[in-house]
Amino acid sequence: MEFSIKEKIKSSYQSWLNKRLPASRTIKLTQKRIFIIPNKIGLLYLILIGLVFVTGVNYQNNLIFSLSVLLVSIFITAIVSTYQNLSGLVVTVGHANSVFVGKTTELNIGLEHSARKNKQGLWLGFDRQNAKSILVGKAGGHLAVNYKPTRRGYFDVPRLTLFSRYPLGILTCWTWLRLRFDGVVYPYPVFSPYQYVGESEPGDEAAESIITTGIDDFHGFKNYQAGDSLKHVAWRQFAKSGVLLTKEFEQAQAQGHWLDWSALPSMDVESRLQILCGWVVRSFEDDREFGLILPSQKITLGRGDVHRDACLRALALYGLDAPDQGGIGRER
Repeated sequence: MEFSIKEKIKSSYQSWLNKRLPASRTIKLTQKRIFIIPNKIGLLYLILIGLVFVTGVNYQNNLIFSLSVLLVSIFITAIVSTYQNLSGLVVTVGHANSVFVGKTTELNIGLEHSARKNKQGLWLGFDRQNAKSILVGKAGGHLAVNYKPTRRGYFDVPRLTLFSRYPLGILTCWTWLRLRFDGVVYPYPVFSPYQYVGESEPGDEAAESIITTGIDDFHGFKNYQAGDSLKHVAWRQFAKSGVLLTKEFEQAQAQGHWLDWSALPSMDVESRLQILCGWVVRSFEDDREFGLILPSQKITLGRGDVHRDACLRALALYGLDAPDQGGIGRER
C-alpha cells in the first residue's frame, strides 16, 4: 500500500512537471520555469536573523534591532539578484550525433541572453553532483553534456538541471530542462555470420561466396559526392591538386546482398534488430553493396555513409511512433 502511494505521488509529480515544463528545442527561462528556495546556508542565515531580532526585542536595543532589519533587507536583495541571474536565459538545442546503445555521445547546448551583465555562477548537468560550471557572457555560450542512452529509438534525454547560488550562496535558484534533440539511438550491434532466407545454417559457405568473390578493375576518377565511400577517395591526388576525387571501378568490389528480417525467424524483435545492425556495420566496413528488408520497409541496394545511416535509422526506429510532447518514441 505504501509503495503504491509513493508511486502514485511520483507519477502525479512527473505529470505535473511535464505539463509545466514541456519538452522543447528552445527554452526561455521565465517566472513560470524558475524555482528558488533557501539552501542550508540560507536556513542558517534565517535562523541568525531570528536570533538577532529576538535579542534586539529582548534587550530593547535599537542597534541590534536595526541589524536584524539590515540582514532581512540583504536576504530580500539576494532573492532578487539570484533570480535575475537565471531569468531571461535562452537555452537552445545544438547538434547531437546519433549513437549506438551503450555508447556515449555529446549533446551540444547553446545559451544566450539579452542582459547587459554576464550570467555567472551557473551549473548544468543531469544531477547537481556532476554538474558543469558555465559562464555566459554577453555573446552567449555553449556546453557539451555527455549522454549514454540505454535503449534504441528517438533520443530520450533525461531532464537537465540548471541552477545557480550566485551571488551570496544563501539561495538556490534552479530549473529543469527537457530538451528535444534530433538524434536517434541505434540498436547495439551484434556481429554474427551472415544468414539468408532459406539458408539452413548461419554463415553458409555458398552464401558467403556470393558476396566475397570478384576483383575490381580500376577505371578512372570522378568528382567526390556525398555518400561515396571514403575507402575509394583518391587521397594522393587530393594532396597534389586539392581536388577531392573518387576512384571508379569497372566491377563492383562485392556483389550486392540483402539483409533480410525473414532470415532470422526464431529470434525476438530486439535480437533481430541487433544482428541486422551488426550486418549493416560489417557490410559498410567491407564496402559491400547491401540492402535492408524489414516487414514494413525496404531500402534498396547501395553503399556509403548516407546509405548506412539510412539503414541504421530504420533499425533504430522500427516499431516506434514519432516522438510525443515528451520527446519519446512510443512502441506501436
